[in-house]
Amino acid sequence: MKKPKQLVHQDLREVYGDTLLAKWKGRDMAAMHRFVPADTDDTVRMNLTMGGNPHSTQADVVIESYDGGENWQQIDGWYPPCDRGIYSWGRLRMSIVKGGQECWRSYDDGQHWHRHKIDNANELHLKGLGAPNCFSAIMIRHGNYSGRIVMVADYFMGQEGPDGQLIGTTYSDDWGDTWHCSRMFAPPDPLPFGPEGFGEPAVVEMPSGWLWMVARSLYGELWQAISRDGGTTWLDATPTGFVSPIANCYAVREPTTGATVLSWNAVDPGTSPDFRARHSLYQPRNNLVFAVSHDNTRTWTEPVVVDAGQAQYPTIHFAAGRMFIMYQSSPGDEMADWTEQGLTLVAYDTKEILELPAWNIKTIQPWIASGLVRHWRAVACQTIRDTIS
Repeated sequence: MKKPKQLVHQDLREVYGDTLLAKWKGRDMAAMHRFVPADTDDTVRMNLTMGGNPHSTQADVVIESYDGGENWQQIDGWYPPCDRGIYSWGRLRMSIVKGGQECWRSYDDGQHWHRHKIDNANELHLKGLGAPNCFSAIMIRHGNYSGRIVMVADYFMGQEGPDGQLIGTTYSDDWGDTWHCSRMFAPPDPLPFGPEGFGEPAVVEMPSGWLWMVARSLYGELWQAISRDGGTTWLDATPTGFVSPIANCYAVREPTTGATVLSWNAVDPGTSPDFRARHSLYQPRNNLVFAVSHDNTRTWTEPVVVDAGQAQYPTIHFAAGRMFIMYQSSPGDEMADWTEQGLTLVAYDTKEILELPAWNIKTIQPWIASGLVRHWRAVACQTIRDTIS
């Protein structure tokens, strides 16, 4: 497979640390959910809201690029705080902030905004869970549940590392007036429930109309679940076959074709349950890759290595004819402190990404031999079938 060329590869904190991103000097700067829709098709926009400030009433910085992500500049004006995406439906706008605990809503194309609390499983299901650990949200675009806002999250049952977590959905059908929660679930019997179990899920709307959830797990690979009713209920979770430590993955739908893009750390994890250990179930976090599926996640392209070094918490965005992946990065062999990690941005030509060939029996074998893909994934490569949409 010919590897697609990276059109952009730069550490934004290194380039803009004294200018656009000066507020984050000496602070953790997450890569997740920075991209938001822009006003024109050839513009790329990021809404940069600082985490940990419960009184945020606007974004700290909003930046745009007019040359495919190669250069960035700040734009003026008031913009709502945002750390889990901005969504639009006609004249309606919604910005999700505070990790899924709050939203800002507009009913007039973003001219005026109002803050609203999001009820989550801690209020609606079981008090004592605490705040949701939300890394992914979408608005369903097609079918019976079009217009529904869906967030997936996990909830700590104690302390991260030694204890297990529950996972589930929070959703709204009335643009945030009321919120509902799916039944939460943990790994199915007889699998052990801890440390963590499942965590930090991502959710994608498939062209077929159902939702696909993918999450990190303690079982040495990513796991998945399917919802046929817009996230109201979920079928039993199953393994994906993609080997990974307990490290965040991310998935999105390419807007023009409906293809699914998944990014994860394709590396064999350690064995220690202590998540602070260098070779624990949570480590290492190198070899960040992505792959593309055109048939509802049944088959995939051969993974493309984005960064062979220490790279974690990717986010994916399509704009200006390019696919952007942004992630937290560290020089050297070990992950740097959160406050010292870089913010690396790479970009590929979307057309090249969508033309990548699917895995076949021959091209999947090196990944199986290296231990980074479970052997049963080769079954899907043996015959080609049309996927019912």
